[in-house]
Amino acid sequence: MPGRHSEEEDPLSSSDEDPVDNEYYGFLNVPRNASNVEITAAYKRLARLYHPDKHQDAVKREEADLLFTKLKRCYEVLIDPHKRAIYDCLGKEGLQEQGWAVVQRSKTPREIREEYEAIARVREERRLQQRTNPVSRFQMTVNCTDLFDRYLYESEYDDIIDSQLPQFEISKISLFSSIQAPLTTTDTTTLSGNISTSNGRGEGGFNVGYRRFQSESAWQEFSLGLGSGLGMGTKYFRKLGSRVFGNMSGTLQFARSGIKPGFSTTLETHLDKNTVGYLTYSTNLSLIETSDSIALEQEQSGMETMIVRDTPKYHMVASVQLGIPYTYAMISYTRKIQDKKKKLRSAIKFNGMLLPLEFIRKKSSPAPGITVGTFGAILEYGVEERITEHSTLGATMVVGFPVGVTVRIKLVRASQTYLFPFHLSDEVILQPIFYGTVVPLLAWFTVKKLILDPYESSRKEKERERRSELNKEKVSEARREALASSSLMAERYKRISKEEEDKGGLVILYAAYGLLATDGGELKPEFKNIDNNSEENSSFIDITVPLQCTVEDSRLILWEGSKCNLPGVWDPAPEDDKYILIKYLYQNSVHQVFCPETGSIKLPKTAHRIS
Repeated sequence: MPGRHSEEEDPLSSSDEDPVDNEYYGFLNVPRNASNVEITAAYKRLARLYHPDKHQDAVKREEADLLFTKLKRCYEVLIDPHKRAIYDCLGKEGLQEQGWAVVQRSKTPREIREEYEAIARVREERRLQQRTNPVSRFQMTVNCTDLFDRYLYESEYDDIIDSQLPQFEISKISLFSSIQAPLTTTDTTTLSGNISTSNGRGEGGFNVGYRRFQSESAWQEFSLGLGSGLGMGTKYFRKLGSRVFGNMSGTLQFARSGIKPGFSTTLETHLDKNTVGYLTYSTNLSLIETSDSIALEQEQSGMETMIVRDTPKYHMVASVQLGIPYTYAMISYTRKIQDKKKKLRSAIKFNGMLLPLEFIRKKSSPAPGITVGTFGAILEYGVEERITEHSTLGATMVVGFPVGVTVRIKLVRASQTYLFPFHLSDEVILQPIFYGTVVPLLAWFTVKKLILDPYESSRKEKERERRSELNKEKVSEARREALASSSLMAERYKRISKEEEDKGGLVILYAAYGLLATDGGELKPEFKNIDNNSEENSSFIDITVPLQCTVEDSRLILWEGSKCNLPGVWDPAPEDDKYILIKYLYQNSVHQVFCPETGSIKLPKTAHRIS
């Protein structure tokens, strides 16, 4: 079947995100772009430590022989341009005969990389052909006004009202779904459809679109749809400059009332790395046929300017539109609270809008916040929280005139969105506002504390135990090698520590590596007063000796990548996010640094000084 290719047929097929093999660079502690001079210097430095002739003890000689063999292997690969090119592209497995079969031995390193990139592009195209990127959105609106509108009646009707149970009804259901069918790396077809029913009246539509990327800076799209008549559309996007983009679109709708063309154009400018500005003009026309002529009548048009600023701490949008029949101003502010470990995101959003009553009735507020106008006012407030890696749950209260009171529950699971608006009252009264705010929060915290948190903790613990069992043999071998390396470093550790201490240089007081952080990325309380006398466990290891032996001229540099490949270091928790804690003495002042293991670390720094 065209467009499908099994992994058995493709020796280079892999997961979407192939991990970078950094073991050889890590063992030598050099960056991936290190020159041959840097690689040779690192090799000679470690060779003085691991060469078997440097050790008289039989046990240490045997340990040194194993480590020196690994050191030579790393050096031989990274110093040879051909082997290094294959290692950078395919990792250690690529250095086997199977990897050499990918390229000819006579090719230059540049040709090897180019051929690998060509193979990777073919693999990516095959992967694209199997990807459909389904997107769906389901919405069910529930009318609960009978529950609270009884508070609007006089007290003399209480007996009649209390004798009847509140009635709930589903006033609207809608469903939208789309899939992509990539034809090539530059051509994609999109199929989408929607159906909805509201107050006994239903409608639906189907649309097919074709998008072609002409280059990295331009694409065009054509679409054809059926629903309320035949519809056609086209879009064109182009990068006009390094920070300026343009977008134009046109539509043609064949409705029962006649032909309705539309046009829209947008100019996008990146003001800085966090701020984007938009200028949009749009118009909708209607073709009117009279007894003696055909004319175009403008139904709606407007010019809108919008500023969007997005930072890790907040998201803000401000816009102004001047047009017919809608003229309004809007400002929106979102405060973000992000838990790095759990990817927890909470947001409180506020906005303001000035607009005519007709606009409020036809369109809902674009974002949670405050909406104020001369003919109406809307207040929205809400919170969103990431409950799993791919799922987000949110609740928003909408209060205002003439929309009444509505609470919206929103669940997002990957590319699927489920929206449940509960319309509590047509009037703004205190009871639905209170219950609509308090009840969802109490229900969420109850479910979270009693069900979700225990389940998530249990799941993580089981997953950690499963990974630990699978990697038990690998971890044991890495630990044995690291302990052997640390044993060989003993004399060097004493010498370097004494030299650095005598000249007021860099002395590593204590260094730990492993699961040292909370879910929020903060140092766990039990590690704040940790020292050399602390006992290791399955979650972290002491790496004081390996780091001190890496110090040169009162400087310590650990390059990007996992630190488990450094000599004398092993991974106590494979596949988990690990951190590194270093407490050191420099110029008789105590310093401390705590950071994720994947970043580069350079010591000493004034910012690390403990006051």
